[in-house]
Amino acid sequence: MTDTPQARSGELGTTLATWMFILESSGHPPASSEIQGGITALKDAGDDDDIEALGRALEGVVVDALGDSAVGAWLAEQYGAEHIGGSFGDERDARARAIRTAQFRTGLPWLAQIIERTSAGEVAPHWMMIEHFGEQVTCMDPDPWDDHDEEVVMLAGDFMVKWELAGTTCAYFKR
Repeated sequence: MTDTPQARSGELGTTLATWMFILESSGHPPASSEIQGGITALKDAGDDDDIEALGRALEGVVVDALGDSAVGAWLAEQYGAEHIGGSFGDERDARARAIRTAQFRTGLPWLAQIIERTSAGEVAPHWMMIEHFGEQVTCMDPDPWDDHDEEVVMLAGDFMVKWELAGTTCAYFKR
């Protein structure tokens, strides 16, 4: 592992790789045998293995497989269109109820694209993995294989504004 880990928050490849690892660990493997191989390598890693390097390898496979595809369409290819949702509704209150229902049903995190200021000072969209949605929203650390803790907690209203500015773009797993 590196002495000064690089922040990975907002990086689509990192976030997708971690989300796909969680889905596979919950019994939902991706269609790609290459991605499945990367996940298996991480799951089978021993104490002496370089977990961070295996995580980067999985991320590389995911980024290569995604290419220029739209995230939702690509995830539908990996898991089946019947299992990937891309909208929680048009009105804020209805969206909040739908999010809570989906999280209760699956117990899985979901992906949301939000608008936020980057460490370089730019305002840009980036992807977050949402672990809990309530009065506060918990965004998971997108890279559990490094030493950099990037869990973020924000008020639900603040999250909703950032998500709405990005067009409420999201992806979630439907059972």
